[in-house]
Amino acid sequence: MPHHNETPIVSSSRKLWSHAGPRAAVSWVLVYVVVCLTGQKFSTDYLNIGWQLIPWDILSTDPLRSVAYLHVQPPLWNLILGTTAWLSPFSDRLTLQALMALIGISVAWLSAALASRLGMSRRASIVVALIATLHPEVFKNVFEPTYELVTAALLLLVLIAVADLTHKENVRRSLVVLSSVVTITALTRSLYHPVWAIPIVIFGLWLTRHRINWKSTLLVLSIPVILMGGWMAKNQVLFGHSTLSSWFGMNLQRAVIPVLPQEDLNEMYAKGQISDIAMIGPFGKYDLYKDVVEPCVPQHDHRSLVEPMRVSDEWSPNFNYECFLPIFDQAGQDAFAVIKEHPEAWLEGRLWSLRTTVAVASTPSQSESIVMRSLDSVFSIARLDFGGVLSTRGWGTPIYGQLVAPVDFGLLLIPMYLLIGWIGLWQILQRLRRQPLNSTSPIYVVGSFTIAFTVIVGAIAELGEQSRFRTMVDPIVTVMVLAVVVPVVQRWYRQIRKPDNQSHAVAVGE
Repeated sequence: MPHHNETPIVSSSRKLWSHAGPRAAVSWVLVYVVVCLTGQKFSTDYLNIGWQLIPWDILSTDPLRSVAYLHVQPPLWNLILGTTAWLSPFSDRLTLQALMALIGISVAWLSAALASRLGMSRRASIVVALIATLHPEVFKNVFEPTYELVTAALLLLVLIAVADLTHKENVRRSLVVLSSVVTITALTRSLYHPVWAIPIVIFGLWLTRHRINWKSTLLVLSIPVILMGGWMAKNQVLFGHSTLSSWFGMNLQRAVIPVLPQEDLNEMYAKGQISDIAMIGPFGKYDLYKDVVEPCVPQHDHRSLVEPMRVSDEWSPNFNYECFLPIFDQAGQDAFAVIKEHPEAWLEGRLWSLRTTVAVASTPSQSESIVMRSLDSVFSIARLDFGGVLSTRGWGTPIYGQLVAPVDFGLLLIPMYLLIGWIGLWQILQRLRRQPLNSTSPIYVVGSFTIAFTVIVGAIAELGEQSRFRTMVDPIVTVMVLAVVVPVVQRWYRQIRKPDNQSHAVAVGE
């Protein structure tokens, strides 16, 4: 109830606090602080070894020019980390821990906001948001400066923007927000290619087709075209590659060639179907490849392009080194040659990758924090974790060695992901039958498309990274599944209680 003597700031704060988002965020912060106080440390190891980053000693001291010369990844995460460290007067550890904590707060807030837009009560939205964000598979990402957590926040924001298309009066502004967020996501994580981003923008335009004019349509479409197209044009001008990320070829090589039996690999090499790059293997030091490629002299003089190794770690190459570009290209050609000649090897790798999608990390169970370990134990039971192995036995040139690694698989994750996929498909089928759709249907369509894209594209073009990919969509999967399941459980509960209440009423009447 409003107070007549309140200042505008107090009134706005009271109104804000009435929503689920800030309450979920505050609750998340309390758990985060307790986990930190009980021993969980923030790790900056990724800064020294992260393949996706320009070498940290370069990025943190010259972020703008470093990112201008970045080709191996989309720009935004390098730009955010480098600029934040460059501007901050504090240590990298303290600065980036604060940054990741803020991102974690936003994920909790946005999870609750999405739950509310899916029709859940404030209390239920808070609980669902905490389940989605304190899940150790997601929560662990706040303790290192990787881009999984910020991508999760962006994907939540995409679905909230989709929801607002049917709820907000200012449709043009909502479309601009949607277009901007999908563009930012594509410029943050290379997995979310324009093939993912553009259909979502077009879907948003289709939803609002009777409420916008052609000028608004051009404005909305211009955002991804200019920003993503601008980055690709920059890479074309500087490096001759009109891509968001230049190392796709080597990713594809890693996805298929290790699985191919050694004798088949040797046979293809003897026939000249693949190059020496395929025989050496993916993502090695430049020195491993330099004798089998044309002599290379970098065409630019920035350190991010002329130093083949990182100063911070003697084993970690700088994959933004300009002379890696022809190696990435040849690796891609080799990968396609193997896929064409031995599709069964590619298929075996994809099945292996799909299994790793539901593999869960062991790091939370090894945390020094008893609270983090307890969370992991609780969620392990809830996920129906089942012990198994990931094996590379029988592979020709396994990049992880002849591995037989014990690992837990979250069995409950499988039906959760399948359920969201089915709901999204059902919404599309209903629309094709010209059946009326409810206000949450667009959320499930875009959500299921994003989840399917993450799982399928991640499995097609990668090997071994799938569980990391999954943590980016775990929050939206959890929120959407619980938004479906909780009302059903509540109805069942009321039906079970109803006969008891009626019996009690009869007894009182007698």
